[in-house]
Amino acid sequence: MRGAGVGWPCRNTATRRALRRCQPWHVPAYWLKAVGHARGPLAEDWLDGPTTLLRRTGFPRRPRMAAGDRLVLYASVWRRVFAICEVTGEPAAREHPRWPWTVPIETLLVVPVLDAAPPVEAIGVAARSMSQHSHIRIERGHYDRAVEAIASIAL
Repeated sequence: MRGAGVGWPCRNTATRRALRRCQPWHVPAYWLKAVGHARGPLAEDWLDGPTTLLRRTGFPRRPRMAAGDRLVLYASVWRRVFAICEVTGEPAAREHPRWPWTVPIETLLVVPVLDAAPPVEAIGVAARSMSQHSHIRIERGHYDRAVEAIASIAL
């Protein structure tokens, strides 16, 4: 007879999530994260303003992200990718009417002026994929293309 967790699927969602976070062999997930919206787009010179976006990002509901996951930040109205980040902690609730969940991040690469940032199509994702979504899961290949495109012009 095999022990629990050895060849048997874990049916408890909280336990699966906890195991995923603490395993040293955790394979990161890759996400395209929208920033801004039609009535509140990110400013072209966004890096000249408050830099909270470099340390954490918000979500309308609890995201299924774990430390080590990677984010490609996407300026919604601009339809451009402008930063590569790593999730550094667990999602946490906060008092905010639009984005009641937040995730701490470390920014790895950044394009300071959105007009110079590559279009989302450069990483192989159609802009319409982000319609009505705060974030979507992407494949490793999309992430690698984003790193390459952003690194070619990043700070």
